[in-house]
Amino acid sequence: MSVVVFKEKSRVLAEQYGWPLTSAKGYIDGEVFRKRRKDPPLHAMVGIDDYSEGFRAGYFDRPLTAREFADSGLQEFERCELQDSDRARRQQGDYDQ
Repeated sequence: MSVVVFKEKSRVLAEQYGWPLTSAKGYIDGEVFRKRRKDPPLHAMVGIDDYSEGFRAGYFDRPLTAREFADSGLQEFERCELQDSDRARRQQGDYDQ
């Protein structure tokens, strides 16, 4: 795969699925390693960054959604924490009256 095709494919995947560009690059790298039956690099198998998560999805031939990314998980956690704190304040307000 030429470098130009690689860059274009990663950009298209990122735009099409709403992935970060680094995740799309990792996904394509993972596909290439899988198709060539090469052992994956250790950092891509244990990393929690977008590139590594994308790499594993491509290597293990799994679909990748935006919710699987580390940053998205943190954002979801923060959103849940805010909802929980809002709920607690409302309940406390109900008890104060």
